[in-house]
Amino acid sequence: MEEILRIIRGSEAVLLGFGDEFTEKKAKREKILSAYNRLAALVAGKPWFAVTVNTDDLIYESDLSRFFIVAPCGSDAAGNVASMEDYDESAYLPQWEMYRNFLAAVLGKKLCILELGVGLLYPSVIRFPFEKLALCQQKATLVRVHSKLAQAPAELGDRAVCVAQNPVEWLNFTQK
Repeated sequence: MEEILRIIRGSEAVLLGFGDEFTEKKAKREKILSAYNRLAALVAGKPWFAVTVNTDDLIYESDLSRFFIVAPCGSDAAGNVASMEDYDESAYLPQWEMYRNFLAAVLGKKLCILELGVGLLYPSVIRFPFEKLALCQQKATLVRVHSKLAQAPAELGDRAVCVAQNPVEWLNFTQK
C-alpha cells in the first residue's frame, strides 16, 4: 500500500475504475462505502474522475462527488441498466463527455490509473481502455487490484502494480 500511496501522491491526476468487486455480491455495503470514502480522502486535492460498471448507485452514497463519476452501464434506481433490452444510453452521455474532457486535460501528465475490482464484465468500458491509456501515456502508472484478475500487460513493466486481493477488503485493511 505504501508504494501505491506514493504513486497517488506523486501523480498530477487520478483515474479511478470500479468493477463488480465493489458490489454487495462480493462485499458488505458498509465496507464498500468505507472503501469509497477512503478513496475520496486519498484523491482529495487532485483532479480525478471515476468510471464504474456497477449499477447499484452505491458510489453516489459515498464522499466521492457525483460530478466526477460516470456510470455507462446504467442505474438500478433509475430502472435503466445496460443489460435491459430498452436501455437508454443517452442517460450517461453528458458525464461521458466530462470524462473525455478529463482524459484530454491529463494527457501528458503524471497519471495514476487506479483500477479496483474490474474483471471481465464489460471489459471494453474500463479494463481494456485503462490498459491502452497506460500503454500510450508514458507518464501513467496502472494500479490494478482484483482478487483473481490482477494481471497487467507485460509491456507496462514497472509502470504497473498488481495486487491480488479483493479491493474493498484491501482498502479497508490499509486504513488501520
